[in-house]
Amino acid sequence: GYIIKLDGDTIQGFLKADSRCSIGGMGSSNQNTAEFYLHESDKKPVGKYKPDEIKGYKIADKIYESINYSGGLFKKPNFNLVVEDGAIRLYEWYATVENYSTLTKQSGESWKEFDQRRFETKLIVAKNPTEPIEFSMLGLSFAKKMPELISDNPEMTKKVENKEKGYTFINIYEVIDEYNKWSKTK
Repeated sequence: GYIIKLDGDTIQGFLKADSRCSIGGMGSSNQNTAEFYLHESDKKPVGKYKPDEIKGYKIADKIYESINYSGGLFKKPNFNLVVEDGAIRLYEWYATVENYSTLTKQSGESWKEFDQRRFETKLIVAKNPTEPIEFSMLGLSFAKKMPELISDNPEMTKKVENKEKGYTFINIYEVIDEYNKWSKTK
């Protein structure tokens, strides 16, 4: 894996996998700590980084970036899993469900199914890491909020504002994909 320092430098190394999210917001997890080792055989990490100390990190095939989203009312930096790369990124944020500690894996239930019951997943949309928007909130006022994200593309902005066919919340993934493809060409 690697870490991305605040100045953009990337340092190759190894990261310790932690839990998907902290239990009830307490303890360390992939969302609030990146434990970094230079060599796989190292016994002690060369650094334990918080989301305000690095831009992000990669562990195995997963990339986490520090954005101002923590699952609640207060926006503070946390590592969120990148699920769609581009000028506008999609992230996942994990939280434990209320009765997390009392849940048990059922007979015949896969670990994936069990995790779906234990963890709540929120989809986050962000063009700027300091201004993420919860996916569900974007849906409530898509024609007002989406144009802010794509304002540098006046043609698309107008289509979204006018709620043209193919440019409404139901088409959000296509709109983001079109914008991301356009942004690569400018």
